[in-house]
Amino acid sequence: MSALTISDAISQKVNAEPAPSCNNATITGSYGFKATGTIIGSPIASVGLVKVDGRGNFQSIGGASVDGTVRTNETGSGTYSVKQDCTVQIVTSDGSTYSGVIVDGGKEIVFIATVPGTVVVETWKKVN
Repeated sequence: MSALTISDAISQKVNAEPAPSCNNATITGSYGFKATGTIIGSPIASVGLVKVDGRGNFQSIGGASVDGTVRTNETGSGTYSVKQDCTVQIVTSDGSTYSGVIVDGGKEIVFIATVPGTVVVETWKKVN
């Protein structure tokens, strides 16, 4: 089989997949999260719990280490919007923004910060 034939076969399989269909209710419930990266050159790591209401709102609580300084019981909130193609946009209460994609029917969501000077990758995994 030639490389072109393999490429054509892969393309046909991908095109045969049903189009995803997501909305805000696709992600509802509690998710454990972890985030790592840098904010304006300072390393950051955080873990915690985020509760998503299925209507475009979320709240979180967790701990973080920013440049070696540990913070506990950090709370947050914000809004989110899910597109039909299962991509997600988040705006936190402090104005930070993230872009992500829903994986495995809402069991996992992966994000990247879209704030200048910030390189943070975050993963949410369904708890219940």
